[in-house]
Amino acid sequence: MKTKILLTLFSLAILACSDGTQQQDESTSLAVKIPNVKVVNPEQRSFTSTLQIIGNAMPNKQVNIHAMEGGFLSELKKDIGDKVKKGDVLAVLNNPELTRELEINKVAKQVSEANYLRFKKVIAKTPELTTLQEFEKVEATYLMANAKYKATTNRDSLLSIRAPFSGVITARNVELGALIQSGINNSNTIALFEIMDMEIIRLTVALPETEVDNISKGMQAKISFTELPGQTFSVHVSRLANAIDNRTKTMKVQLDIPNRNGKIKAGMYANVEIQLQSTGDKISLPNEALIVVKSEFFVLQVKEGIVKRTLIKKGLSNIYFFEVLSNEITENSKIIIEGKAMVKAGMQVKAVN
Repeated sequence: MKTKILLTLFSLAILACSDGTQQQDESTSLAVKIPNVKVVNPEQRSFTSTLQIIGNAMPNKQVNIHAMEGGFLSELKKDIGDKVKKGDVLAVLNNPELTRELEINKVAKQVSEANYLRFKKVIAKTPELTTLQEFEKVEATYLMANAKYKATTNRDSLLSIRAPFSGVITARNVELGALIQSGINNSNTIALFEIMDMEIIRLTVALPETEVDNISKGMQAKISFTELPGQTFSVHVSRLANAIDNRTKTMKVQLDIPNRNGKIKAGMYANVEIQLQSTGDKISLPNEALIVVKSEFFVLQVKEGIVKRTLIKKGLSNIYFFEVLSNEITENSKIIIEGKAMVKAGMQVKAVN
């Protein structure tokens, strides 16, 4: 009996010791599971960065030329690829009805003018032979006929299709004998020609929203084209749209490139390098702190021992640091740069500088 009692007491003692050891091991295990992560505090820096982006070469001016008076195409003066100067005749239309109207109005103007001059001479020398009312009526008839003739003459001059500016004919859409409608009176008319001024190329760049604050008119840029190896064009930013396209979240930037030799063709893609300068010192972090997920930028910061994932906007960058554009990040924030792969949002960690 005594032996059984002793065995029971001994077993209970062993279990008690085992429970104590297990609790100690669990506490030790919990302490070990809290990972150490290396953190840094953001610092103020000023950045100069080179933006590399693709641009699209467009002509300085481009227009589709429509007829402003109807008729059939009787003469073609210019064709695709021809260089033209402002005012050059590109094509001539013929409108028999308008020609007849012009002749009738010319005769009517001549008759009324002769009558007007005769009445004017009479009223000047012998005013008693006519009345002022009759003279004013003759004068009005002449003025109306003259205005009608001038209007018809202007319409007739529109039968000659002229270049609105100097450039190159890049398209011709009609043939001799085609019946042409007036583009003023009809909205669905076919353009006769397309003309481009390519002595200056407007290079258009879609600048990302994150870079908008760092660019200004006059900044220097270097342009190169794959089709023109070995040639680099040094130009300046010519104009900014100063508005963000909500669809693409980009801003249109244009750079003018002299192109008197015509080597740059409209539609070419260009490699653009623009030197960007940050507007004053901004908060920055080492590149190791940045996390990129589906074109979005994040950092992991430690607040009261807990990991928090914070969405940011990324500004300028160099090989070591990047600008942080976020109100949630300050110079006192603790940002993880080592150990990011071992932790996730909501975990308890120990921050080590």
